[in-house]
Amino acid sequence: MPQISNNCMHLGLRVRDYQATMAFYYDAMGFEEVFTLTMRDFYETMSNSEDGKNIQRTKPDDAVWLTYLRIKDEQYLEIFPVDPEEIIPADPRASFFHFSLQVDDIYEAVIQLKEKGVTVYNLHIDALENHPAPEPFKAVTGRCGSRLAWIKDPDGNLIEVMELTKNSMQRKLDGR
Repeated sequence: MPQISNNCMHLGLRVRDYQATMAFYYDAMGFEEVFTLTMRDFYETMSNSEDGKNIQRTKPDDAVWLTYLRIKDEQYLEIFPVDPEEIIPADPRASFFHFSLQVDDIYEAVIQLKEKGVTVYNLHIDALENHPAPEPFKAVTGRCGSRLAWIKDPDGNLIEVMELTKNSMQRKLDGR
């Protein structure tokens, strides 16, 4: 059976203490910071989803949404700071958020996934709310310039399917 992905691109972590986490992964582990996106980027990205049009702005636009740290080559750790009130003790996503699989062609990957009976979503918020992507599928381009789709495993763990484009920040700002 052909493999759908060629790389586990990143692991996304929701963290309580952004500064301590950055110090650990940047200083202690030696991972390089590639880029940081702000909540302004989050709000603009969420507006690409039907469910995201009514997202309530709860944080300042200039607050950190996520930071990409390079592990090696095109493998990253994605850090999402969360406020204490966002942590729900019974929510298993309090730390683990998602992992990302890199694909060469998002549209071909979506076709293959759907052929295998996998439900495809435009954004993570759509996956969490069980709102499948409309037909025909049209990939959302994230603020980082990559094309996105989301799926869930049988336990509901979020998986981001990502195609890096020549304009993806992961490539342009990675310095490689």
